[in-house]
Amino acid sequence: MIGEHAFCPTSGASLSREIHYDDCGRPERVPQSDDLAPNATLDAPLTTGKRRSSRRALLTYFRRCHRRHADADDDLYRRVATALGRLKRTASGREERDIIVWFALGERLTCDGFDVSWMTAHVEPRCPDCGSRLAYVDGPDGLVGRCGSSCRDRRDDRLDEIRTAVRSLFARTYPNDVPPETDALALL
Repeated sequence: MIGEHAFCPTSGASLSREIHYDDCGRPERVPQSDDLAPNATLDAPLTTGKRRSSRRALLTYFRRCHRRHADADDDLYRRVATALGRLKRTASGREERDIIVWFALGERLTCDGFDVSWMTAHVEPRCPDCGSRLAYVDGPDGLVGRCGSSCRDRRDDRLDEIRTAVRSLFARTYPNDVPPETDALALL
């Protein structure tokens, strides 16, 4: 993931607070080793996170975030590992982005009876096109998320695009389950 919730896209390690600047002046941070990613600093490059991370990185990030809200749960972590594997294999195009996989994972876990409301504190919906932060405005049917950098001339609801992508990924990954309606997603 990028932004406030960025982590190493390979290992899932937390990133240092210290910022290093590359030759073009872009800020980058160093992955930090911990008990969930013990070898993160050995060969990991400087990063600001990516929009697409490995299954391992998302699993490590999930475990780290979950531990902030509850005790470790090996049954939950096994289900998450299995679900992430299926979601990552099925995802293509924009659906491969971390936020889409994260929200689809939350839907899978909700269907399995787990409380996942805490997951929203660890992801920031971003523009599906350019990755910019969203600007929120009141719309006729509720909150509308528009691209903060106006990457398109249209003023589309990017939250609706994210919901549609999450529903599509969920439906293709779990064809025997009825996918939730876009307005009924647990996390969005």
